[in-house]
Amino acid sequence: MGRLGTVRKRICDCAVEVLRETDNPAVGYGDAGLLHMIAERAGVPHKAWFTEDRILNALSRTPGSLVPRYFQARRGLARVFYLPEEVDEDGKLK
Repeated sequence: MGRLGTVRKRICDCAVEVLRETDNPAVGYGDAGLLHMIAERAGVPHKAWFTEDRILNALSRTPGSLVPRYFQARRGLARVFYLPEEVDEDGKLK
């Protein structure tokens, strides 16, 4: 529980909710709109691109039921987090 008696949701749980509501299979680097929707749901204050980094860093630390993957971006490896139903038992994308 939070200081004021409210239950605070984990960012990974908010991400799963937003992805399912918007019918998106994943969220990752470059998904500014989705990352800001997750931040709003989690109560994270908006501070331009810092918000996107905060959400991706939080998902990296605690992915919850999301499945973390990486892809080659222009500036190196970029993070992407898939819903569990988008990945088969072998860990490969469907």
